[in-house]
This record gives sequence, C-alpha cells and structure tokens, in this order.
Amino acid sequence: MTEAELMQALYASTQTVVSLFSTLCTITFGYIAGLYLFLRRAPFALRLLAFFVLSTALAFLGGAAMIQQGAQEAIIAAWGKLPSPSIPVSAILNPVPIPQLTVLPIKAIGIGFGWLAATCVYVSLAYMTFIYRWKD
Repeated sequence: MTEAELMQALYASTQTVVSLFSTLCTITFGYIAGLYLFLRRAPFALRLLAFFVLSTALAFLGGAAMIQQGAQEAIIAAWGKLPSPSIPVSAILNPVPIPQLTVLPIKAIGIGFGWLAATCVYVSLAYMTFIYRWKD
C-alpha cells in the first residue's frame, strides 16, 4: 500500500473509533435515563433483562473496538515498512510528544484509558441497576 492509502485507512479507523466512543456515550446516557425514570421501580427480572441487553450492546462495541485496535496496529506496522514515510511512525504513536512519557506512547495511554473508562462505566451501571437504592 502507498503512504496515501495507509493515511486514509488510519483516518477511517480513527473515525470509526470516535463513532464507537460516541455510541458508548449514547447507550450509557440512555440507560441511565431509563434506569432513573423506569427501571428503578421495575422488578428484578426486568432489570436483569435490561442489563443483559446493555451487556450485549457493550460486548458488540468492545468487539468492534478490538477489531479497530488490531487494524490500527496493522496499519502502523505497514507504515513502518514504507521506504521513506513523510511522517515517522513515532509521530503517529506520539502525536503530542511529552518528554516525561518516554516509556509509553500517547496512543497506548489513550487505549488504556479508553478500556478503563468503559470498564468503570459498566461496573457503575451494574451497581446502579442491582445495588443502589434510588430515592423517590
């Protein structure tokens, strides 16, 4: 692949990741609204069903995110094989170089924070669905 094709693929993959994050936010806020307005008074079976549907949706999002993560790693690996790229691989991995963060590239830190945030959201929604008692 040429550098232009790899750049286009990287942009497309990044747009997909942003879309996945937007979908995660939409699902989360919709679930919180449903939880507050309806599910807090619902019987356990209905809350369990709603949480199962939420879990399924988030599993699909997580799978799509893992696919994009792998695709980006493949694109960056192919970028590194270019004979004379206009943008070095290090600039793609660290678009904003911070001298204190020489161990991990910013991309790896962003991926870690993304998975941590998604996990925290999931655990928080489980807590609010099954344990937290809403005030009337």
